[in-house]
Amino acid sequence: MNFEQLLYIVEVAKHNSLSVAAQNLHVTQSGISQSITGLEKELGLKILHRSRGHGAVPTDEGRIILKQAYEVLKKLEEIKEKANSFNSAEIGELKVSSIPGLTTVLVKALAAFRQDYPQVNVEINEKSVTSVIEDVRQHKTDIGLIAHSPDWNINMEGIAFESLFEGKQKVYVSKHSPLAFTGTISPHEILDQMLVTYYGEFMQYFVHDFFKKYKPLKILFTANNLDGILQAIIENLAITFAPDFIMKNHPSVMNGDIIPIDLVNHGAVNISFGLALSEDKHLSIFPNKYIQYLKSEISQI
Repeated sequence: MNFEQLLYIVEVAKHNSLSVAAQNLHVTQSGISQSITGLEKELGLKILHRSRGHGAVPTDEGRIILKQAYEVLKKLEEIKEKANSFNSAEIGELKVSSIPGLTTVLVKALAAFRQDYPQVNVEINEKSVTSVIEDVRQHKTDIGLIAHSPDWNINMEGIAFESLFEGKQKVYVSKHSPLAFTGTISPHEILDQMLVTYYGEFMQYFVHDFFKKYKPLKILFTANNLDGILQAIIENLAITFAPDFIMKNHPSVMNGDIIPIDLVNHGAVNISFGLALSEDKHLSIFPNKYIQYLKSEISQI
């Protein structure tokens, strides 16, 4: 038994595919197949059931072996990381995938991180919730930052979610709107309003659920640019829904041009924002350090 054999069975099981695993690991499919067959003979049991129709699926015994293989690979990563910390001058890279709207807190955490680790190359990408989750699942990023709610039908298999703070979905209107003078508002009070929406999965889920429960609102436009949405609200052309943790520090909200209103008598308003991390990948020193700075910045929000 060797490291490569454990790596191969884990990667194949992750994708249920020999060909995808071979492509990801830059080895031949036949090489992976022969290596796994050798491991199965050595252990005296079948780890993966391979067929044309269903790919490579773990057997009952194989699932137990795979769980142990995950742990071994994680320990090996820890050993490599410890060795690198002895031999390097804090040089490395950090990849972060995040939903849009959190640039301010990410950059503040990055500024503090770079003061202590100036030689670390940092890459931050804004993506949709499912794209962030997929990046984490495929180990294309070290840290995922997402909005999450139990009400959303999103596949979180293989993902560990850690909530950093809780938020609420609110209604945002122009200061010139008659609605601006209400402290709270119910769904039935905004059914005659024009709506602008952000083109993101969690927002689209909320809007779809809202329309289904009550009735569809007229949509002025949908955009993936927050500035256009905010300008439409300032001009009193429409209202929008948005999480308070994304909007509350925006200048147009802070100066009173846009007014937040609590949405009442509607269930799905609570949203968690937090870390999406891979359950089968050891988190190395730089992601761990960045998370510490991120939590510090969030505690000041």
